[in-house]
Amino acid sequence: MKYSAFLVALATMPAMAMAQSPVLPGCMPQPQAAALVTFALPVMVTKLADRCSDQLPPNSYLEANAGAMADRYAPDSAAAWPTARRAIAQIFSQVLGQPMPAEMNSEMVRTLAEPMLANLLAKQIHRQDCATADTAIADLASLSGRAVGRLAALAVTIADRKGQGIAGVLKVCKAGEDH
Repeated sequence: MKYSAFLVALATMPAMAMAQSPVLPGCMPQPQAAALVTFALPVMVTKLADRCSDQLPPNSYLEANAGAMADRYAPDSAAAWPTARRAIAQIFSQVLGQPMPAEMNSEMVRTLAEPMLANLLAKQIHRQDCATADTAIADLASLSGRAVGRLAALAVTIADRKGQGIAGVLKVCKAGEDH
């Protein structure tokens, strides 16, 4: 029973989080936010390529290289998983008001969370910004997935002037800020 409730909660977590009007209490430390992005990066690149396919020419960097980038980011994604899982547990706790069950199979959480998180992050890029995203991805292509994750967490922190965080919900801590 607890297991099935968890699966339903995990499947609806991004939608529930976005439906919340206030930012969740506290903030997520930058290393955890970076791990979430790094973890989701391989799938996010392919989802963004799909999302932007009708906005970009076939020879755009993203269209031509999404698969190879996803493969290259896969080892960093795997290495980021333990920290990303702790971040997911924190989100779960904040959204549902209870801790994520400790007996949950980590691989099950990973299998469910990866595409949902990647889709949530990819949707933050508006379709009219696909050309800009393509240029940014081409410029970042030589960086490791870990470096891209760190830069993304820093960018969200700097860009979050309204205090609404990622998807209007999850705030990333500024340097020296407690969570």
